[in-house]
Amino acid sequence: MPPSIRFRRLQRADLPSVERWFAEPEVARWWNPDLAPGALEAKYGPRIDGVDAATAMWVVDVDGEPAGLLQHYRHADHPAHDAAVGIDDAVGIDFLLSSAFAGRGLGPLVLAAFADLVLELVPDARWCVATPAQANRRSWRALEKAGFTRHGACQPPDEPPAFAYVRARSGGPTHADAD
Repeated sequence: MPPSIRFRRLQRADLPSVERWFAEPEVARWWNPDLAPGALEAKYGPRIDGVDAATAMWVVDVDGEPAGLLQHYRHADHPAHDAAVGIDDAVGIDFLLSSAFAGRGLGPLVLAAFADLVLELVPDARWCVATPAQANRRSWRALEKAGFTRHGACQPPDEPPAFAYVRARSGGPTHADAD
């Protein structure tokens, strides 16, 4: 039986889970989180409250258990990132799964469902785009299994060299049209 996957907005009550996830070596390696006291509240509190509406934060529940953190944002709201990635009309995503849920084939299921949700929420976006670090093979393999295709390499600001992975809105353009 396939797992139940549900997305819900990040709440302050989720911050202890986020802190635990960020402390996991495989997550910390790629997210480079600030775990100083008050840092998560300072960064995510305004997003939770809607004060920083440029980035929407989500928790994915798998079979009723919090399993990971995701976010989405319009590339146009982050001009330096948008220019570095170079894909017009895009909504970007970032994601992590807790180590308790990693390695079970859930990543592609979560990513495919999240891309569908994000493209529904942002109806003028042609593309859902993720930019995992080139060295983060697990992430880009999960994206490929979720129907994303590699568009090319990029260098997002303050991040390691990355690959841009794109997924078109259903019935939308093909990856070759992303230029």
